[in-house]
Amino acid sequence: MCDVTPGVWMGNVTTFASRGNRERLIFSKCNWFLANDMLNVVANTILPIFSIILLGYLLESKRIIQPSFAKPANQIVFYLALPAMLINTTAQTPFMANFNLSVVISMVVALGLLVVVGIVLMRLLSIPPERRGTFLQSGFHGNIGLMSFAVVYYALGENAFAKAAIMSSFLMVGQNLLAVWVLTAYGPRLGAARGRWNVLRNILHNPIILAVALGIAWSISGLPMPRPLRQGLDMLSGMAFPMALLLIGASLSFGAVKSLVKEIVGIGILKFVCLPLIGYGLMRLLGAPEAMVLPGLILLASPPATVTYVMATELGGDSRLAATSISVLTLASALTYSLILSGIKP
Repeated sequence: MCDVTPGVWMGNVTTFASRGNRERLIFSKCNWFLANDMLNVVANTILPIFSIILLGYLLESKRIIQPSFAKPANQIVFYLALPAMLINTTAQTPFMANFNLSVVISMVVALGLLVVVGIVLMRLLSIPPERRGTFLQSGFHGNIGLMSFAVVYYALGENAFAKAAIMSSFLMVGQNLLAVWVLTAYGPRLGAARGRWNVLRNILHNPIILAVALGIAWSISGLPMPRPLRQGLDMLSGMAFPMALLLIGASLSFGAVKSLVKEIVGIGILKFVCLPLIGYGLMRLLGAPEAMVLPGLILLASPPATVTYVMATELGGDSRLAATSISVLTLASALTYSLILSGIKP
């Protein structure tokens, strides 16, 4: 919204201006404020984050980041640095003050509704049968642990990050369960049972979910965190997002874009337009607190997760579509996040 008082802003000029001119001047002023907000968001949040992603891409193209480094580095981030950050943040945050059932319900229901929208869009676009499962999965399975967390942390601060961390655990479970269903319902049936058990096992052993659960349990217990442990977690936390963003950049690949334009555009519509809009509408309908709406939207608007490639390979989906959509839509998410952060105030 733009709050402009014509008499204050235009001074004596408005005395002689016609009503139509005044309205045009006010509209121009509103547009200037909106553009200024967008520029501030891009300069202060989006550009720093995506410059690190671009740096990772350039380092990989120069063979400075190689697979022999990227794989163990990714494991360090995923299994050590990011869980340390989540435990440290959620353990020191009052759980009840940062948990809201209406937000969790809104996000999980939004996932289910998006699958219905995705099935309709899939048929309208005539997506080939062998790509349908991956198309649907990539439309809702977001990169929460690396992209969304980084945007929330750097754009909104540690308090919002704690809220996002608590809400994300429910969203991640929903994403994984739905991913198994769409990949088995719209893909080869061979090996589906084995795939389901593997994904269930991965959910139960997911370090992000486990870290949030441990942090929540510590928070509810009311026990203070010993200073040496807190400082150690702080040190590990410091490398989580910079290293994660570098690795995201190093994993980008654009070789198959031309042959998959229709599918990637469809996934982008589902992931960046439909899912955030459905989630936003549900949060407003259920009366979600203002402080939780923006972190929730950032979680829903994340680009396709790296694990979509792994699951597509595991369950017989189209791994090439998964890899390409991850790369293209990770870059496209810069625009989506800019619009969300400039359009909705925390």
